[in-house]
Amino acid sequence: MTWPTRAVARSTRGMVASPHALATAAGVDVLRRGGNAVDAAIAANAVLSVVYPASCGIGGDAFWIVHDPNAVVHDATAMRTVAYNGSGRTPRTASLDRLPGRVLPQRGALAVTVPGAVRSWEDVARAHGTRGLDELLAPAELFARNGVAITDVVANYAALNEALLRQNADAQRIFLPGGVPRAGDILRNPELGETIGAIRRGGADAFYTGEIAERIVRTLNRDGNAMTLEDLATHRTEATVPLRIPWNGGELLAHPPNSQAALLLLGAGMLEGDRGVEEPLWHHLGVEAMKRAMAIRDATFRDPAFGPTGIEAELAPERLAALRASIDPERASPRRHLPDRGGTIFLCVVDEDGIAVSLIESLYMNYGSGVVADGTGVVLQNRGAYFSTDPAHPNAYEGGKRPVHTLSPPMFLRNGMPEVVFGTMGGDGQPQILLQFLHQLVDRGVDVQRALDHPRWIYGRHQLTERPDLATGEMVLVESRMPESIVAGLERRGHTVTALGPYENAMGHAHAIVIDSDRGTLAGGSDPRADSLALGL
Repeated sequence: MTWPTRAVARSTRGMVASPHALATAAGVDVLRRGGNAVDAAIAANAVLSVVYPASCGIGGDAFWIVHDPNAVVHDATAMRTVAYNGSGRTPRTASLDRLPGRVLPQRGALAVTVPGAVRSWEDVARAHGTRGLDELLAPAELFARNGVAITDVVANYAALNEALLRQNADAQRIFLPGGVPRAGDILRNPELGETIGAIRRGGADAFYTGEIAERIVRTLNRDGNAMTLEDLATHRTEATVPLRIPWNGGELLAHPPNSQAALLLLGAGMLEGDRGVEEPLWHHLGVEAMKRAMAIRDATFRDPAFGPTGIEAELAPERLAALRASIDPERASPRRHLPDRGGTIFLCVVDEDGIAVSLIESLYMNYGSGVVADGTGVVLQNRGAYFSTDPAHPNAYEGGKRPVHTLSPPMFLRNGMPEVVFGTMGGDGQPQILLQFLHQLVDRGVDVQRALDHPRWIYGRHQLTERPDLATGEMVLVESRMPESIVAGLERRGHTVTALGPYENAMGHAHAIVIDSDRGTLAGGSDPRADSLALGL
């Protein structure tokens, strides 16, 4: 038996899993002091916004799935499992005609949409939490002011994005103070500490109104973004109903669009009848299922406030069966490649009262727009870069609109209660990684840590491989540990396969907590591809 990269974390009371040990520790400390899973998730996310600055931050967006067995259910339509959409919109006056040459830059001020994460912390805490932001954000403020040791992962992100960071004076001063940092150097961002301190004292309004908001707007307006103080002040988190399909004797849940999380439901639904096939065939079917799911997203997904996506019809059993029937078990199908980029964090928390949180938060690409709002220490996201500039496309760039998001929080419930709380970073790779994780955990029956350790493939994602020699196109990237029989099976069926290193950042940072309701225990796993830690209470 292959040993896992680390022991499975086991507990009877609560657990946190995240990509950085300091964030996990902050969340567990909240649980230890009597806070619940939502409280712990906010504390961990806030710390990550300081210690993982390339991947997430208070200038980014967040998507949640929260299961709260104690939620007050007033009628048959109310839910104890809620999807919270903490993504922001374009400025109300934005339009394709206002973009220079009708071109939407991938970086810079024009790609910035309203940051939704901070408002989501407050809104979700009011619905389910027990502690205020003053308490929960204290560790993050301390780390920002006093500094943290840079990890190898963070140092690598800084090196990869040096050119971007040098384009913004504040970004260069904060992240490249003496040149490209090395692992073990100290990262300090006292201005971010001041901003977090203001949020602790004044709540989310301190970020979306007043001096901080004025600085954000002034920075963006200077470079052509039409963001206004009203755009920031009126932003709110939206509570929605998770999408779900019957699966493995329970229900597999995902955040609805504008999130792409439904791609996992499409893939898992297509392949539910293929659990017993030999491994090389399953992985071919997995690649092909995800191609079809991504094609549906690229053609139909949008901000639901601007029209239906039709995803509910796509998740109907007969439609899933038709999609599965379209897969040739012996031949790869072509798909037009769309470039994928992303930098994100995922964390999950379960507490002793049964509250479970699946939370994903992001700046989109590494360091987002590359723009730091003047004097705030806040890196602003570039989520607008995911819009289409085709005015006829459902995801077309226009005013007051949320872009399609790669952020994809899922959850698996059995008998109405969470059994697997899991997720990953990874752009387009997120549903692909999660499909493979479920295959290892459920179909093959390995433990949660081995399921996370297992070598992965990703269709696409060439932008994040650190391999400029790789051409984009019809390529399946695999980790070098991938069993030869699987690689050979993919190649025999016509896939172009390229092997990367044994544990690749481009293959995501996934984490999971498995709840054993019969024995009353939790089993947690964390991804060896990051600075991850799963820790129980």
